[in-house]
Amino acid sequence: MNLDELERRLQRQPSRPVPAEWRHQILSVARQTAGAEHAPSTTHHALHQPSLLSTFNSQLKTLLWPHPAAWAGLAAIWVLILGFNLATRDATPLMAKRASPVSPQVFMAFREQERLLTELLGPREAPVAERPKPRQPSPRSEGRRVLMA
Repeated sequence: MNLDELERRLQRQPSRPVPAEWRHQILSVARQTAGAEHAPSTTHHALHQPSLLSTFNSQLKTLLWPHPAAWAGLAAIWVLILGFNLATRDATPLMAKRASPVSPQVFMAFREQERLLTELLGPREAPVAERPKPRQPSPRSEGRRVLMA
């Protein structure tokens, strides 16, 4: 059964009057609700001041509204990553903090190695860069002809 058939069947059925008790209850609730909506804004705010938490919650809902499940999943993944990072963090101190200054003997041995290496390889020769050739200025009219052609 599609919606058109359902609508036709509902139109064919006779409408029954609403019982008087129900009508009275419905109208009284509607009047109370309408009265609360039309109350001055100062009394409405005086009765209900939003707390900081409810304000934060409404702002968060507004921000995350398009895809709240996706944002919640992303937040859960970040919490898991943070927990994993904290659980696997290495508590051993770094060696650089405990390193003693280099002794003069080690420093002299390093210098000796450098000297021997330069003896074996020979002095370093830095490549000399070629100077760029000066470019002769050309008339501007020739440049325009090339561009136009």
